Amino acid sequence: MSEPDMAQLRFLTDEPPNAGVSLSSLDGAPIDQETMYLRNSFAVPEPGRVSGRIAVTLPDRDPEELTPQGLATMPQTALEMVLECAGNGRSLMSPVPEGLPWDLGGVSPIVVSGVRLIDALVDIPSDVVDLVFTGADSGEVWPEGEVNYQFSIDAELARSPIPLLATHVGDEPLGLLHGGPVRLIVPGHYAMRSVKWLTAIDGLPVPFNGHFVNRYQYLDDSEFDDGTPVGPIQVRSVIATPGDGDRLPEGPVAVAGSAWSGLGQVTLVEVSIDGTWVEAELTPGTDKLAATAWHLETQLDEGPHTIEARATDSTGATQPLRPRWNKRGYANNLVHEVSVYVG
Repeated sequence: MSEPDMAQLRFLTDEPPNAGVSLSSLDGAPIDQETMYLRNSFAVPEPGRVSGRIAVTLPDRDPEELTPQGLATMPQTALEMVLECAGNGRSLMSPVPEGLPWDLGGVSPIVVSGVRLIDALVDIPSDVVDLVFTGADSGEVWPEGEVNYQFSIDAELARSPIPLLATHVGDEPLGLLHGGPVRLIVPGHYAMRSVKWLTAIDGLPVPFNGHFVNRYQYLDDSEFDDGTPVGPIQVRSVIATPGDGDRLPEGPVAVAGSAWSGLGQVTLVEVSIDGTWVEAELTPGTDKLAATAWHLETQLDEGPHTIEARATDSTGATQPLRPRWNKRGYANNLVHEVSVYVG
């Protein structure tokens, strides 16, 4: 497996490794592991601590164990999707909330494959309310102290065909830096639910009350009540080209990028040139939750210009023109804007 391409990633922290992708890579096409963004709350576990063996404990069932070898014998599913950090866009809020100062690089369109969670578990007992997923990574948090990274999904979502026990990205086995050999992937949801380095799955008859579940909640948000869990990815578009600050020749200019949503398929991308909005041409991905490439040919005269891109999905959700603020800086899907100079 290829190693991360450090030259193409913008590091926010070295330990644990947290790094964003170049916006020029967000053209709608899936990217490889070497250029995927990195997000870690704790240090990456040593390889010897990560076997891929997952202890499964469900009510009224004997303890079970899933292994990479066992998963390889089950029906495989491949999905084109977008993995995005809930804090992506945090640094574009004003004032900037606490947390990693992501611009728009905390996201990666990928093709992921593995076994659907419900196929691996066969069934989930009716008295299970939440499934809790535990990773091998651990560290100190306040006020609990030493904890492993854990997150939960409710039983309804767990029984759906959406969650995946992922073992590959593209044609490559899932690497250690991205949670391999087995991680949970929950397509359409922000990536804090996609627990890396899985070691355990536990079914609970009550809602899970863990540190990270409590952390990823909206507070002081104009659209969500306090305590609402951060969930589906909000509709977003990014401009891959031209880049912010580019100097361009006068004449024809190609404006291009990608858009995605965890709520529904992207149905419209509008591009504004100095305040005039025009519909872009769309090229959808292969799956509903894949990134949609968009493209617009335009003419730019000499001088400064502001270019914006705004996406709408099949639920009618549209990106806001002004940032929505919340205390922890989650789900800021403000319209992306770049400034260029022609001449």
